[in-house]
Amino acid sequence: MEYRSQNARQRELALRLCDGALLAVLFWGGVALRFGDLQAENPAYFDHYLRLAQWLAIFWFLLGWVGQPYRLAVGVELRTVLARFVRQIGLLLALTALLVVSLKTYVYSRVFLVGLFGAYLSLGALLRVAVVQAGRRRFRRGIGLVGVQGLGASPMWDLIAREFAERPDYGYRWLGTVKSLEAVDSNAQELWLTPDRVLVELDEAETRGLRLRVVPDLAALPASRTQWSALGNVLLLDWRREPLATGWAPNVKRAIDVLGSALALLVLAPVMALIALWVRLGSRGTVLFAQLRYGYRGDPFTIWKFRSMDATADPDRQAAPGDSRVLHPWLRATHLDELPQLWNVLRGDMSLVGPRPHMESDTHRYADAVRGYGIRHWVRPGITGLAQARGLHGHTDEASMAERVKADVYYVEHWSVALDLKIMLATLLRARGWV
Repeated sequence: MEYRSQNARQRELALRLCDGALLAVLFWGGVALRFGDLQAENPAYFDHYLRLAQWLAIFWFLLGWVGQPYRLAVGVELRTVLARFVRQIGLLLALTALLVVSLKTYVYSRVFLVGLFGAYLSLGALLRVAVVQAGRRRFRRGIGLVGVQGLGASPMWDLIAREFAERPDYGYRWLGTVKSLEAVDSNAQELWLTPDRVLVELDEAETRGLRLRVVPDLAALPASRTQWSALGNVLLLDWRREPLATGWAPNVKRAIDVLGSALALLVLAPVMALIALWVRLGSRGTVLFAQLRYGYRGDPFTIWKFRSMDATADPDRQAAPGDSRVLHPWLRATHLDELPQLWNVLRGDMSLVGPRPHMESDTHRYADAVRGYGIRHWVRPGITGLAQARGLHGHTDEASMAERVKADVYYVEHWSVALDLKIMLATLLRARGWV
């Protein structure tokens, strides 16, 4: 496990005490601000709030040990500390709500409770930002760094050494590698081993009192965000994160797709009618163009677009700049030809944001030639995507397709509602630097 110095334990205790004091000050300050001198003016009403304060203190104390919200181990990230705090606030709020409901009374002011938890969330988050930043400043000055050495042959050592050199605020100091336990530096608080050396060195290392951490060689994995998961007593390494694979995320994304596409179809119906009329009067053939594409899980579906090319043109040949087959270039340039795909989104074939579904010919051509191509099918294809927001669209070759796929894989691994919104805005405003 990670090394925790006496100084780290003191900082954790200080954070815990400051956080408790903050909650107490906010509670009684809120009572005074909302009701004045409540104890003198209405002692019976004051007793209700005194009882609530006692229960809050009990809940706060118990939740201080759930999820370790005050743990400030070396290398901890600010987002981890804040996520723990938000979870703690959520549990505290839930327990308080259960208490109020169980008392079957309406004596507590809703304005007071909302103000209390809102202020605690804001000021508590600022407190944690200040504590984490103070710790990082100490580390950057070389104070309190944890010495680490590596044992065994691994290309990860060079990566770790560079990372620690560039980010001293992690709180670690790299002391180099050794070939045996006898050569371990006396200043090393942790010894990091390659997996092949664990069984050989484990007993002697623990006899010497060395803290061990295993460093698997992940440098060769074609993934940017690996993570561990457990299946009973079996430890598994997942090569890629999939935020849209489990939990609430797929339902939230689908709800946004349904609401967004339905609203867009209603608002843009007049525009789509004018485009349809323009296409109908300006060229022979159907208004809409249907084509087979591959979507979620690689399943085929029919994609719809406003026809912008000659009706007799080969649909499997990608249009190039200046292509004579294109009859309505402004439709393609503005991407208004994609508007009928809102129906695909509403049906569930597509999403508002996701990897663009490629033509059947491109799929057959690049599926085996471009690394990670199939990962695009882990999510629904989109009307726009990260590759399109970055300007990676149009005529393709293997090199440009590889760049598109790289962006698509990044999207699969890093999806969030905020990322979807940023991609949509970047697409509409053509602000490629945003994403």
